[in-house]
This record gives sequence, structure tokens and C-alpha cells, in this order.
Amino acid sequence: MRLFTIVFVCLCWISSANAQFKGKVFLDKNSNKQADAGEQGIAGIAVSDGQNVLKTDQNGNYTLPGTSKTRFIFITLPAGYKFADKHYIKADGTSKDYNFGLVPDPSSAGTSIKMLQITDTETYTYNDWIVNVREYAKKQGISFIVHTGDICYEKGLNFHASQVTSEALGKQIYYCIGNHDLVKGAYGEELFEGLFGPVYYSFDAGPAHFIVTPMRSGDYQPSYTVDEVISWMKKDLAATDKNKPVIIFNHDLLTYNDQFVLKGKNDSINLNDNNLKAWVYGHWHNNFVRKSDKTGIHYISTASPDKGGIDNSAGQFLSIEIDQNGIKEVKPHYSYLHKHLVVNSPSGADMVQISKGNLMINANVYDSETTVKQVRSIIYNSKGNKVAETSLSANTDWNWTGKIPVLKLEKGTPLTIQTEVSFADGEEHIQKQSFTIAAKTTGTPLKWITSLKGNIWKTAPLLAEGKLFAATIDDGNNINCGVTALDPNTGAVLWNYKTRNSIKHELAYDGGLILCTDMEGFTYALKASSGALVWKKDIGMKNLPGYISGGIAENGIYYTGSGNYFQALEVKTGNTLWVNKDWRGGEGTPEKMTIAGDVIVTGSNWQSLFGHDKKTGKLLWKRSDDGLRFRSSTGKYVNGNIYITGLNSIFIIDPLTGKTLKKIDAAYEFKVMATPLVTEKYIIMPTAKNGVVAYDINTLKEVWNRPVGNALVYSAPYTGPGSGTVENSVVLHQGKLLFGASDGYFYVLEQNSGKVLKKINLGAPVFADITIDKGIAYVADFAGNVYSIGSL
Repeated sequence: MRLFTIVFVCLCWISSANAQFKGKVFLDKNSNKQADAGEQGIAGIAVSDGQNVLKTDQNGNYTLPGTSKTRFIFITLPAGYKFADKHYIKADGTSKDYNFGLVPDPSSAGTSIKMLQITDTETYTYNDWIVNVREYAKKQGISFIVHTGDICYEKGLNFHASQVTSEALGKQIYYCIGNHDLVKGAYGEELFEGLFGPVYYSFDAGPAHFIVTPMRSGDYQPSYTVDEVISWMKKDLAATDKNKPVIIFNHDLLTYNDQFVLKGKNDSINLNDNNLKAWVYGHWHNNFVRKSDKTGIHYISTASPDKGGIDNSAGQFLSIEIDQNGIKEVKPHYSYLHKHLVVNSPSGADMVQISKGNLMINANVYDSETTVKQVRSIIYNSKGNKVAETSLSANTDWNWTGKIPVLKLEKGTPLTIQTEVSFADGEEHIQKQSFTIAAKTTGTPLKWITSLKGNIWKTAPLLAEGKLFAATIDDGNNINCGVTALDPNTGAVLWNYKTRNSIKHELAYDGGLILCTDMEGFTYALKASSGALVWKKDIGMKNLPGYISGGIAENGIYYTGSGNYFQALEVKTGNTLWVNKDWRGGEGTPEKMTIAGDVIVTGSNWQSLFGHDKKTGKLLWKRSDDGLRFRSSTGKYVNGNIYITGLNSIFIIDPLTGKTLKKIDAAYEFKVMATPLVTEKYIIMPTAKNGVVAYDINTLKEVWNRPVGNALVYSAPYTGPGSGTVENSVVLHQGKLLFGASDGYFYVLEQNSGKVLKKINLGAPVFADITIDKGIAYVADFAGNVYSIGSL
């Protein structure tokens, strides 16, 4: 059967080589997908047979010679139009005329347009993320959607071809071929082509020219070559207005360097010479956007919209706005949330903040399908009479705040706050809840809430020199990322330092300096007292993935970086003391390095766990067996041993040799960013889907399991709906266990039973570890809030 298929394909190629392909590009006034008499042809449209590119004449007609490998005739869609049918027609000899009908599309016209990027969905089941993408595209005036590959395997390809289509989404969707989309067949892209058409093609929208390009290789060998793609691209770009910004889509990033040179065996093309403005890709299952200082080219990646990323990135899709200069704005949108509203303060008797004579209002609001237009809060007294109201202001993509003079409000009696949200799609959402202002506010649990104006991912609040430090991320425009110092008593912002890219790990402190490394591998040493930059260093990151592992400082040395740029830096000067030369590769892991005596333990996801001599950097051992290569958590050094997790196991390891001393095999997934808590009685570890689990430290038997609610945002690798995820470490305080969860709650448990003693609804996931000091819990949520909560 395979031989017959190959012979049939070859015969088609021979037939194509001997044929001319004629057709017309026309304005399909009645949208019936046919060129009817009187329907006007459109001149100047680029048409291709896969190698040759020419433009239609004044009547919209064209004739292409075809080649031995012509399998499709396709056109470059002009801005301001959409296809009446598909962007391609199969060149299989069944069509006499290869006609393309176009209809006007205002969303693809103008000097600026917006698109959506989804990627690495790897699914064959329907879920709400598809509805989110469809509704967002519809409500926000999106021009088109691009899926940048790994659709994935036969089941995924067939599912997307029937369920995630232009017709189903209401917008044109373009597909790139990923490495897992090259599947078994006469040639690797055979099934993809049968479902989605050619693997490379182009289109225009707004002011820009967009090119879809294929992976070089994958699970099965493709029939196309890089030289063929280069040959076509040169002709495609020659037919394009040189002033148009060029945006290229591919499943992977071509290069991390400044020069985008695509090379084949015999040919090459320098895309920098062709007005390249952005390379949009997937593959890595992470959220990472950067812009080259030298060229202005954007490198844009997103995690999957349906599940957590390989490096625990939040599941999302991107909206990307393009104007005549290239990329104007990039915004992440987190899936599965609909009219989400939590007013975390004022709430009940515990979460009430009074500051400088004002009742402070803090609300976390989000919707996956639209944007928040306005938030307003109204206060009613115990008799139901309106006594005050205020409009709230946006701080981040989640968080809104406002204030009302407390003199207007009764103390010691129940009040009601009604919060009204107006969304950009015209819908509204109203929520009421009770609260009480205590007669004396000095003893209330909530001390303060401060918004840092950016999202907070893994960065636990850090106390040093009488200040509280935290860091923010910006997975879109790299604007709201940096390090902020707060007054731990009042929450007042003392200073802020803007970093080049997101800080996605815990901060370190040593010798009066705050130390961190951003996603692009730039390391910063800031004065804790003032935020002044002492030194900044590019530690040599020249490849993906983006840097997220937590560095660690000890005795004047800061250990940071990953792979062949994992290194030790002198804290005072930033001078390099040693650089790892023994391993490279793998993917990002959000673990924090662990110092175990003279050994420093670090890792790389999908690669290994490594033990290094911390004085020289020499590799002592590595472990990739038994699930240890699939990790996100940090090790805990206790009594000379390291407690650390693999995919489904907790290991007790000798740090000198890397050998397993004891091991717990579990029915849980431990691929979360948390560190095991080791007490005299228990080993307590968060999970990706089942909350928190405790084991007897002597018998290693499970003692209790405390589930939590479904995550608001999915972050643990490959988790989706139904996952009760806890990404941050459990903290022991006065016999109680404290942690935040992805369901948006802050939990207090009884340690021996796991019974819930208290839970506070914050309304946004908590990914960062909690810091405890003098009975105060400092909690940072994903919406960008830092909370000071006492009376624990």
C-alpha cells in the first residue's frame, strides 16, 4: 500500500510538471465561492505553485508553470480581504480553473491590526480554551489567528481540522507545521497537507506581510528541503512591498542571535535585509518575549492555551498588535476564566484595610474573552441605604483598587459592598459581600495590600535590611518587570528598579545587595538601601529557553545561570569565578539552586539533576533516571541529605554522590515549583493536581492529603481543567501549615491532620512562596498584589 501511495504521488508530481495552472482571483460578491459572470477580478495578487510566484493581471487572471513538486496553488491574501473558501487549492488534476474568491474584511485593513497566537495545543478533545479564543477574536476585532505548530500527531491533526477551523472560530486561522505534526505517511507532511494545505505560504493584513514557514525536521522526515523554502521565500519577498514590515511564523525560533539567516545546503537568505520585524514561535511551552537592541526584531513565544507550560509557565494565548513599524503591543490572555471577580478587601471581619483614613478596596477581576472596561464599588449600610461609592483604577491585567473615606462608614456593624464590573463586550457582572470595620483596627489580620503594577510569578517576598523585596514579570511588552522594595510595616513603595526582562525566580541577598537574573540572562546587583544599580552583567545566555531558575548567594558568591552559562559570580564586582563546562541543553526549570555543604545542586528540565563542586564548578554527578529529569521543584538540605522530587516520586539523596538513600513512589504528580517541607514528623509536598500531601518521615507512608480547588490559571506542566495545583512551598508556623494555591486561596492547615483552619479568597493564583516573619505572612499573588496578613 505504501509503494502504491508513493507511485501515485510521483505520478501527480509528473503530471503537475507538465501542466499549466490557470485561474482568477476575484471579488466574490455573493460569497458562493464561485467566479460568476460580472464578478470583478483583482489585479496584483501574488499567486504561487510552491516555487514560482507571480502576480495577477489587470483582470485578476494568472497562469503558473508548475513544478515537479507542485501540490497546491495558493495566493498571498491582500490586506482588507478574507477568503471565501481556503487559501489554497490542491493541484491534483481535478480542478480545471484554480479560482480564488475574496470578500472584504475590515478587520484586516488599516494601519494597525491585531492577531492571536496559539501554539502547542497537543490535544484531540474539545475544551473551553477554544471558546475563549473564538470569543476574544470576535469581541476584540481580531484580524486572524495563527497556530504555530504541534497540533499534534494524527488524532490532534484530525481534531483541529474538524473543530478548530476558520468556520468554527469565525476568523481565518493559519496553521504552521510542528515537529510532532510530521507523522507517518508517504512523507512527513502528507497528513498535514491533506488537512491544512501547504506548509509554507504568505498573506498580508493591515500594514504587514506575514510568512508561514515549516520546521526543518520532526518525528518523520519531510519531503521539502530548506533550499526549496528559501527559493520560494526569495520570490515571495521580491513580490512584496519593501516597506512592509515582515512577520514570520514558525514552530521554533530560527536563532537567538541578531542576524536571522536561514541556511540550506546550497542557498541562504538574510531576513534582516528583508525588513523582518518579528519571529513568532512556540515549541518550548513557555512564555518569553524579547526585543533585540541592535535590530529591533521581536522574538515572541507563548505557552499552550489549554494547559500549563513545561517550565510551569501560565497557560495562555497572545494578542499581538502590528503597525507600520512592526510589533506595537503583545498581551497574554489566560484561558478558562469567565466574569471572574473577587473583592479580597474589604471582606468579612478579617480582610479589611484602613489606610490614612480611607477604606481600601482591592479587587481581582478577569475574563478570558474580553477586557475589563470599568469597575465601581458601592457601600450600603446595615439598613440598605447607599452611603458611599467610588470608581476603581486598574493596576495590572487583573487588579483594580480604590478607596472611600472611612468617616462615611459605620464601625462595628455589618456593611455591604456591591462591586459592578463593565466589560468591553457590553456585559456586566455584579457581586455583593458583607464586611465589618472593627472599632479598633490595630488588631485586624490584614495589615496592608500593595499592588506592584506587574504580575508576580515565582518571586517570594524577601526580607532584608528592614525592607521587603519582590519582583514582577511582564510576558508581553517587558515594561512592568523589575524589583520593588516595600516598607514591611505599611506596604509603601520605597523604590523600584526596572529590569530588561521578567524576573521569574526568587531574589537573593548578600552583602547589602539584592541579586537576580532576568529571562534574557542579564544579572543585576542592586543596593538594598536605595535600589541603585551596583553592576549589571550579561552572563552569556545565547540560546533558549529563557532563564527562570533561582540563583542563590552565599559568602560573597552568587550562583546563577543554566547549562554552559551556569556560573559563580563575585557579589561585590560581578566578576566570574567559574563557569560550568560539563553540561548543556534541556529546558527551563523554575527550581532554586540548593547548597548542600560543598555541593551546589541544580537542574535542567528534560535533561538531568546535577551536583557540582561549589568552589570550582566541577560536575560531581548527574541523575536523569527515575523521573528526576522531569522536575520543577527545589531541593531541601536537611541533616546532610537532600529531599527533592521527580515526576511522581520524592527522593532522599546523598549530595556528595547523588545516590538515592530513600524514595517515596506516589500516585501524585510533583512537577510543581515548590520545595518539600521536612519537619520532625512529616515530609509535606504540594502536587500538580491534588493539593498537598503529607508523609510520615520515618515510615514514608502517606498520612493525609488535602485537596484544593481547581486552578484559576494552569501552570504545572500539562495540567488543565480539574487540577488542584499548589505551586508554592508549604511553610510551618507555630504548628500550622501555610500556603497559597492556584485556586486563589491562602490556606492555613492543622499539620497533623491537614484540616483547613482558615482559607482566604485572594482571587488570583499564588505561585510564589510565602514569607513568615514575627507572626506576619507576606503573600504575593499572580495579579501583582503583596499582602501582609497577621493573626495566624
